[in-house]
Amino acid sequence: MVAVIVTATALSAQENGKKHPIAVPAVQTDKDGGYDGSSATNCGIKFNTRLSGVTKVELESVDGNPLAGTARMDEDADTVETIEHASSVVTFRAADESGFTPGKDYYISTLPCDLYGGYRLSIYRNGLVAHYFGVHQTVEPGTFISPDDLVESELEFDKPGAPLVEEGRPKMDSKTHNLFIQYRRNPTEANRQALLDRMGIRYDKVVARKKNKLRELEREAKTYSIVEHMQGIVNEMVKNRDIRIQQQFLRFIDPRRDEDPNDGWMVLRGASAPNAYIGYTPVTNAEYAMFKSGFTYDKGKENYPVVNITIDEAEAYCDWLTEQDRKHVYRLPSEEEWILGAGHMPKDVAMNANRVKSGLTAVDAYSQSTGACGGIDFWGNCWEWTSSTDANGRYIVKGGAWDSKRDDCRSEKSDDVRIGTQGYANIGFRVVRTDF
Repeated sequence: MVAVIVTATALSAQENGKKHPIAVPAVQTDKDGGYDGSSATNCGIKFNTRLSGVTKVELESVDGNPLAGTARMDEDADTVETIEHASSVVTFRAADESGFTPGKDYYISTLPCDLYGGYRLSIYRNGLVAHYFGVHQTVEPGTFISPDDLVESELEFDKPGAPLVEEGRPKMDSKTHNLFIQYRRNPTEANRQALLDRMGIRYDKVVARKKNKLRELEREAKTYSIVEHMQGIVNEMVKNRDIRIQQQFLRFIDPRRDEDPNDGWMVLRGASAPNAYIGYTPVTNAEYAMFKSGFTYDKGKENYPVVNITIDEAEAYCDWLTEQDRKHVYRLPSEEEWILGAGHMPKDVAMNANRVKSGLTAVDAYSQSTGACGGIDFWGNCWEWTSSTDANGRYIVKGGAWDSKRDDCRSEKSDDVRIGTQGYANIGFRVVRTDF
């Protein structure tokens, strides 16, 4: 689709100061959009597809802002007042059963609307549907915006009604890839900022998908607790936006390669510590027993995560590792380092959580589920200590456990804390290794 903004002619001086009625229907066709109002204030989204067989396009504001309805336009202030029969969804159908004409411009009328937080554009074709999410755009009176970075070859079509879930690690789109290559070849500040800005857009598109899921739950969920939970996820993503983008960016541009992929230490890309690595798994019973004489565990559980360990005991284990290796320092990860190692938790990741098992499992029981660094067992099984604390001195734990809800295992969840002087049956730890 072609990016363009079309601007209508301004109102005549005689009309200034008037309030004109506007009616935008929630269902439109390419033969009769149904817009009723001044042509100078007609606005919305323009699309031009080269795909054949597209019979319907659906537009939704992920923030629930009204796109259709009956309103009055204050032309002095360019604002819409007293909207009735408001709808945040507009459906645009092809009158011809063969679909829209490829290469032709079509205009979906909307009310003037702030779409900076995101919008969903669903394209229906040959019985399937693909979803595009746009961000950072606003529909002003008299203008038609277009999806400015939609690449039709990157659309993924699926059956209508299929779960709208982002991939755990979405493929890099062509625009981001080109900016990444440009930065690698010429790491100037301008190229760095261009790549960082693009990653911000990618992040905001993920947030837009979450918001759209929230709107869907508001319409369909049977219990409000589900809606409330999703709202909490959206709020966290919005609140910590800049931190999360910076973490992703630093991981993204870190050029290091894993010198020995089989040594149990994974490159911790994006970490500020010198040459930081993180453990492939949480520390196991067998590994801890090598440090602490007299430590016992059940037969057959050598490869289970060690638990019931206090912060002091975990740090003592790290100090022991440092004594064995004069080239490196071993310690607990900070919360930020843990998140860098884990990355975003894929929605449908296989893990020991939500009581799918009756207790702990071996650290490699779900080895198919890898974190961003390539390590395993980041989510579920047992919480993991970090060196980070809250305002009350309690230690932040990450990753959830076998008896946690799946959503409580999310990497971004930051409100689970424990007392460091106490050991817990569902908390273990992972180690970070850095250079002296």
